[in-house]
Amino acid sequence: MSFLSGLTYDSLTSSTSSSGSSTSSTTTSDDSTYETYMTLLLTTLQNQDPTDPEDVSDITDQLATFEQLELAEQNNALLSNLSESLTALQGVVDDSAAQAYLGTDVVAIGDTAPLEDGEAEWYYVLEDNAQSVTVTVTDEDGNVVYETTETGSEGSNNFIWDGTTDDGATLTSGTYTLSVSAVDSNGNSIDSEILMTGVVSALDLTGDEAVLYVNGVDVSVSDVQGTQTVS
Repeated sequence: MSFLSGLTYDSLTSSTSSSGSSTSSTTTSDDSTYETYMTLLLTTLQNQDPTDPEDVSDITDQLATFEQLELAEQNNALLSNLSESLTALQGVVDDSAAQAYLGTDVVAIGDTAPLEDGEAEWYYVLEDNAQSVTVTVTDEDGNVVYETTETGSEGSNNFIWDGTTDDGATLTSGTYTLSVSAVDSNGNSIDSEILMTGVVSALDLTGDEAVLYVNGVDVSVSDVQGTQTVS
């Protein structure tokens, strides 16, 4: 499998998922504000005092104001409909993008990875160079099955576990979790982020966001950071 290059801690932590954005819509009654005003105005004119008629200039200004309001309401309705259409279209595009991951080896934010074909693979991204990195693998019950110490460089570091436990046994399947503890030459802790990797075997497109199934591990499509070549 290829090495995940060009990834730094800052670029990873500053990325945003996709998250979802919210939209609001404006609803109007069957009778618009403009029509309501016209009804009230006609009633007023019909019942005005002939000796003290309404000022026509004021009426003209009010009509112009309410015409603008009517146009604004119509524009808001059109924009709301357009926003809903774009949201629906974005969902189709996102689902299509998720489907493209089927059979692909993805790299995604997450510390749990499947053990498949004799190996489980992760990347850990360090904020700085580390003199000592303690890498620990635990099983689904939280039991430590493997632990090692190595050095680590700032940015992306690849870690592949072949399923061999500390007591010499060989595991062949299951999902496992990686934890990383890194310190510099002065013993100061270094921040890190863990990425998992595996082949997407199925999809779930029923929710608000597509979910990728990576041999027992659920991965939100927004957590995908990239892909690798399946070896």
